[in-house]
Amino acid sequence: MRFLYFFLFVTFTISAQNKKLEVTINSITTKDVNEKNRLYHINYQIENKTKDTISFFLLPNALIANTASSSTLYTVYKIYQNGKFEDMDGPFFEYETDEELEYATLLNKESEEAKKLLKTIQTNQAIVAMNYYKQYKDDGGISEDFKWVYYRTKLLKNIVKLNPSETKNFSIKTLWNKNRFIKNDELEYYLNENDTFEIELILDLKTDLFKDELHEKDLKSILSNPNFIKGEFVSNKFKLDFKE
Repeated sequence: MRFLYFFLFVTFTISAQNKKLEVTINSITTKDVNEKNRLYHINYQIENKTKDTISFFLLPNALIANTASSSTLYTVYKIYQNGKFEDMDGPFFEYETDEELEYATLLNKESEEAKKLLKTIQTNQAIVAMNYYKQYKDDGGISEDFKWVYYRTKLLKNIVKLNPSETKNFSIKTLWNKNRFIKNDELEYYLNENDTFEIELILDLKTDLFKDELHEKDLKSILSNPNFIKGEFVSNKFKLDFKE
């Protein structure tokens, strides 16, 4: 029994020492933008718990449901209903820009406003992609694979760097369309407004998973850097409001 206590103590101590990042949800604010949509601002922080400057791949201002997160740059989220994790694909979805979020709130996607906004989104995406390709070519890149160049550049532009003991604050804007029924294949979930809901954020940091989107030199540089980290880092749980 004494050995068991010692083993558990040592395991806990090593685990605490190996914790490189701490993720904390600080606040969540909501606003009903119309009768069908509620906007959520999830404010959180990432703290470097080490004495080293560390880096990792992450698109910190967007999120994706755990059930759809096998290969993603996004912050992952889990929903708990009355204390139980429910692996639902929703109620939040990923929006990388304010324009994408605004488009999702529009009730009539056939309106002139919606068509104009969609065109703006598509034009902006095309401009970004062309700029990525031009930058790559200006830097001496030889690949003609436009799609590969786009994803490589996007990946390299979404490296978060934290100095020793530094804390950075981030905000995720997302939307609930007030649909209380969420269906995943044969499973169906119901967001009962009288239930207690909590959200948990997960940084599921990966490196070699993106090897096909990187140049061999990129990957070699990243994998040889002990302070370019990977792993899973889980936040606190924070209450969500799905009441009318």
